[in-house]
Amino acid sequence: MGIAVLAVAAAILYFTVSGDYAFLRASIYTGSSTGQYHATGERLATRALKRNGHLSVVATAGSVENIARLAGENGRCIPAFAFVQDGVPVPGDAGLQTLGRLPQPESLLLLARRGRAIDTFEDLKGASVGIGPDGSGTTYLMRQLLENSDLRDLDLKPSNHDLEAQAQMVRDGQLDLAAFVMTANAELIRTLAKTYDLEIVAPADIEGLVSRDKWLRLGKIPAGFYDVAKPIPATDKLVAQVDTLIMTNACVHRAERVAFLRLLTEEFPTFVRDNPPPAAKSQDQAPLADEAREFFTNGGPAMADRYFPWLVNLMSPAYWIYLAMAVTILFNASNAYSRFRLWRIDANREMLESRLKALTGLGSTPEHIKTLPPEAAIRTPQDRMAAENLLKDLEALRLRCEEQLRSMVTPMGSEMFYRYQEQLIEDAQAMLGDLLRRSGGKAP
Repeated sequence: MGIAVLAVAAAILYFTVSGDYAFLRASIYTGSSTGQYHATGERLATRALKRNGHLSVVATAGSVENIARLAGENGRCIPAFAFVQDGVPVPGDAGLQTLGRLPQPESLLLLARRGRAIDTFEDLKGASVGIGPDGSGTTYLMRQLLENSDLRDLDLKPSNHDLEAQAQMVRDGQLDLAAFVMTANAELIRTLAKTYDLEIVAPADIEGLVSRDKWLRLGKIPAGFYDVAKPIPATDKLVAQVDTLIMTNACVHRAERVAFLRLLTEEFPTFVRDNPPPAAKSQDQAPLADEAREFFTNGGPAMADRYFPWLVNLMSPAYWIYLAMAVTILFNASNAYSRFRLWRIDANREMLESRLKALTGLGSTPEHIKTLPPEAAIRTPQDRMAAENLLKDLEALRLRCEEQLRSMVTPMGSEMFYRYQEQLIEDAQAMLGDLLRRSGGKAP
């Protein structure tokens, strides 16, 4: 018997308690298949798979496409996460939320042919600029900057190209400049700069341009970061930087969101410390999710999030305390109501027993009937009618007691009190019935 109980308990724990990523079933939209964030997505998927989770890594054109995929099309909503460059517009009615930001920001890198002197933005007047694939975060950021009143007068000529294609076009003189928005240590930048002999350019007035937007900040690429021998870059370069946000849609439940946050914490040890994002433009339309806010406040997942994902999908742990309080109040109110009803039954029974005593002059227990002399009886018609009415009232009270005994508001363990009252009522009925029979009246 003990073995069977242990087996049942083990089965319940197996299907209800989870410390792995078994509840994580979603896609992750990353960007270019050669980019840093696609590689990050692959690493996260590998981590998840080792602990029964499943992440489908999807290469895209970039942040704009990622937002469109998260929002869904034709009413289709696929559970997914996405890396999204801050500042990319988010539909306000799409129900998207932010889970945090990656610790390392993306840098806006402007590559030109080695030896071309570009000291200020004025030196780029009339230049042709490759701004990355259509639908990418690079395209969106560059178009925002080019719409700035200061740069609009430079008559820059932007065009969309694949990342490597635009690097090659710069080398061949078909473009003056190629823009890339990605992590500064991305292997792609190192490869393109060395393969096509390109140099990072940093106009001296970029600091003033960047400081206008709260979601942009200034970073530095040290000399020789990509190649010490040449070196690339030749000197320290100031570049604009922008955060990469992690977003998700309404199709992803709480357990999956927390599991993904745990994955990010394992992949990036400083992830919790670097979050929540201090100022993210995209959060105006995609606010920080409650799960993420609790995760960062607690420094990790709560116990319920880690071990009972099926339960947190039904209701956030933040509301469990309120549920417990509500249940406690409900049980206390039910107990108080039951006691009140029991008190009323007891009071009514005592009142009916008083009528019985007044009618017979004796107590109401069955033993008293045995002490009656043989000639004892109810003799007058008025007393007989009073006795019959009393018998009806006792039966009504007994039925009421029986009904309340079976009531849903009667707390467990209180049944014995109702049964005790019911027994007292039946004793009074038995005595009154015997008296009526002795007196020639009707009794059940």
